[in-house]
Amino acid sequence: MSDSFWIDELERDLGQAARLTLLANVGGQRRNIPTKRFAASSKLAQEVGLDIVLWLAERFAQTAVDIPSANGSEARDRASRLRAAILEAGLTDPTRSANEIAVEFQVTAAWVHKLRSQMRDEAGMGGNQMTLPFFD
Repeated sequence: MSDSFWIDELERDLGQAARLTLLANVGGQRRNIPTKRFAASSKLAQEVGLDIVLWLAERFAQTAVDIPSANGSEARDRASRLRAAILEAGLTDPTRSANEIAVEFQVTAAWVHKLRSQMRDEAGMGGNQMTLPFFD
């Protein structure tokens, strides 16, 4: 399993310390998650704690799970914040310039322009094409 959005749920349920413990001790690894029955005696429980393993077992027992790396998790969160800033500034007629957003997020203005265009496409705004509704 490679989708790592579950890590946010783990943090919500067990707290930031649990998330950081998991990332610090087994981040970036693919690990087999034991069933609840074998959680206490697992190597994973020794590495990250029983509460975390029980949480994982409830969702992923007998499954190989890709634990996100600390850097990967931070990058995903940073990318989400960048997209949120672009969306908040506006996809068309933005209230903040690409330069301002680029400085804040330490990316290039060209990347902000590209991402804004991609987000317009995702929203069905069609990039440079303007579509108007037709009325009878």
